[in-house]
Amino acid sequence: MKGAENMTVSKNPTSLKLSMDVENGTNSLGAMQTKSTSVGSVRLDAEAAKCLAVTEAIGELMSHAVVNVYVTEKAELDKAE
Repeated sequence: MKGAENMTVSKNPTSLKLSMDVENGTNSLGAMQTKSTSVGSVRLDAEAAKCLAVTEAIGELMSHAVVNVYVTEKAELDKAE
């Protein structure tokens, strides 16, 4: 975007989601396959350590191991007037 380097922009988070990749067997080559599951409506001020603790607790209830954990932030970008 031409001239964007001089523009003041604010980033306003609107939602957070926790996602977990869970083991889901192997493919025909023997490589691990995963499937994703998620938890939405996470508080915007949630601490990273607490998010990880929640996914670990959920993982203990699952029949397959959690291999990756992600936090996805959705945010609105606004130009300053």
